[in-house]
Amino acid sequence: MDKLPLTVRHDDLAILVIDVQSYFLDGWMSGTSESLLARLKHLFSLAIAYDLPCLATFEQSVEKMGWMPETLEAAFPAHGQKFTKNTFNCCGEADIREALRSIGRPQFAVAGGETDVCVLRSVLGLLEDEYQVFLLEDCLYSNEPHVGPTIRRIERAGAIPTTVKTLAYELHQSVRYPSEQAMLKQRNPALRLGESEAISDWNPTA
Repeated sequence: MDKLPLTVRHDDLAILVIDVQSYFLDGWMSGTSESLLARLKHLFSLAIAYDLPCLATFEQSVEKMGWMPETLEAAFPAHGQKFTKNTFNCCGEADIREALRSIGRPQFAVAGGETDVCVLRSVLGLLEDEYQVFLLEDCLYSNEPHVGPTIRRIERAGAIPTTVKTLAYELHQSVRYPSEQAMLKQRNPALRLGESEAISDWNPTA
C-alpha cells in the first residue's frame, strides 16, 4: 500500500457528519451546544468554500430524532448528501457505503455523535475500508462525559486527531491562499459564517 499523506489534501478530502440531530442537541446538550454548533457551521463553511464533498447521516427514526437544528440546516452545503441509517456503523448501510465509495475521496474528516457509539463504529468502518480518517475532536458530542477511552481506541486504530481550526489552515495552505471568507463570498454572498477565532472554547478529552 502506498504511504498515506500526513496532512489533508484538498482534492482527496470529504466531510462526514454523523447524527447531529435535534433530539440529542436539544435534549442531552440543551443549553450547552452553542460551541458545537458554531464549529459545525465553520466546518460546513469549509465544505462550501473548498467544494468538499459532504455527507450527513441521521438515525432512522427522524420523526422522533429530527434532522439537523435549523441553524445548521441553513449552513449545510447545497451539494451535500443526507442519509438515514439503522446501523451504528454508517458503513454498514449499503447506500451510504456506496455513496462514500462514489465520492472518490480517500480522506474523511469526521464529526458528530455519539463519540462512543456511532462515531466509534463508523470511524472503525471507514478504517476497515482503508479510508484515511481525520477525527475532528472539537466537533464531537456524547451524553457520556468520559469518552477518553473511546478517543484513544479510535486513534490507536489509525484515525488522526485534529480540530476544525487546524483543518481550515491545512486547507488554506498559506497566507497568500484565498481566505475561506473570500471564497465563501464568491460562492454564496448571502452566507456569513464566523472565523474559527470567534468560536467559543471546547473541553478536550483527557
